[in-house]
Amino acid sequence: MPPVKDDFRDRSHLTKVDGGRQAGKPRAGRRRSLTEDEQVTCWQCAKDTGIETSVAVEVILAPRRRPDGKRSGGTKALVCGLCLARGKVTRLF
Repeated sequence: MPPVKDDFRDRSHLTKVDGGRQAGKPRAGRRRSLTEDEQVTCWQCAKDTGIETSVAVEVILAPRRRPDGKRSGGTKALVCGLCLARGKVTRLF
């Protein structure tokens, strides 16, 4: 087992990543003011894979069927499509 690190000023183990966006520019999909639109991303994908995805599928949660066979009730929601593919249901709205 490696020894416990107690001096956190040593940053020799870190590497510099070149490229990406500049610090002065906003991140893609983020709004700059309250009047602008914002891209919807999945928090669960960001937590699990580290990538903020924006694939949304409209579904009906807990649908019901009447005795005559017609669908009724339920809650329409937007869920993440990639989470559905992984077996999770992450509601975006």
